[in-house]
Amino acid sequence: MLNVTTLAIEDVWILEYAPKEDNRGVSVRYASKRELEAAGIHTEFVEEILYAVRKRGTLYGVHFQNHPKPQTKLLFCTQGRGLDVAVDLRKDSATYKQWVSVELSAENRKQIYIPAGFGHAFLSLEDDTHVVIKIDAYFDPALERAITYDDPEIGIDWDVSDPILSEQDRNAPLLRDSDCNL
Repeated sequence: MLNVTTLAIEDVWILEYAPKEDNRGVSVRYASKRELEAAGIHTEFVEEILYAVRKRGTLYGVHFQNHPKPQTKLLFCTQGRGLDVAVDLRKDSATYKQWVSVELSAENRKQIYIPAGFGHAFLSLEDDTHVVIKIDAYFDPALERAITYDDPEIGIDWDVSDPILSEQDRNAPLLRDSDCNL
């Protein structure tokens, strides 16, 4: 059974499947097209990627893909734990530049559904954290974009002083200086 919880920004949801447990262990469903559609989610995912993050304090994002191929994402953690953040980058939205976050972990089995038009970021809270990301549009390097994780206009509370960043994230522009077209 799938439980869907709406977060403070409309269309960003936490998904939780009820686990089945017996003397052999635990069985957890991570995807059911039938249950997703019954909940009103009609997304066809085309790629699935595993991020295996080595160190606590590693930060990815804020990443997104511009039009004409923005991406809807579904993420969950299979090992460790991390903070997942969705930033509304839809210029015509009432919640433009607002963000929501959820802790994902192997223990809580939560998933976050992030629709197209949002930036996505992730901070590992433990060493050896594994996150699976399902995407509904193929990656297009010509449309890939990032904005800086510490953009003061967005104001994400990371609670980390010196995150481990990629070169792309270290050099990412502010939203106002980007060519974001979502």
